[in-house]
Amino acid sequence: MTHLEPFGQATAWLAVLDRSQAEVAEALGLTGGRTVEAAEAVRASSATGLLPPLPGATGRWTLAVSAGLAGISSRRLSSLAALLGTQVLLYDTAGDPGTGEDVLARAAVESIDPRTLTGEVPGHALLFDDVDEGPPTGASVEIPSRTPWLWSKLVRR
Repeated sequence: MTHLEPFGQATAWLAVLDRSQAEVAEALGLTGGRTVEAAEAVRASSATGLLPPLPGATGRWTLAVSAGLAGISSRRLSSLAALLGTQVLLYDTAGDPGTGEDVLARAAVESIDPRTLTGEVPGHALLFDDVDEGPPTGASVEIPSRTPWLWSKLVRR
């Protein structure tokens, strides 16, 4: 068990109802995570931290914390909710600093306020390094024919 330190300003987090860290990581396309203290997971600036399910309103919430989650589209959020088959909430205090207090107030009402999530974390947090793969390369990929026998007969004529 580790101690959870408050977070919230200049970051974004997803709250996923009643799903495990592994399920959330898979839905977000995260791989290669490592076990870390909760404080390290919420403070990492260029990574995504996944906290173990924490008690909140209507169930246990797995939190994904990352500045990279800021500005996630409503379509992506809906897709994640459908993929996971549960409620997924986004809290973004990084996108517009003026709305930070409003976001934190909404999180407090829903019992997912990082300023009030204190005490022992049941388990360990996971940290996934964010990888920027950059733009796709311009190299063409050669695709083999599925019917080489047909081409050999057509070319012989």
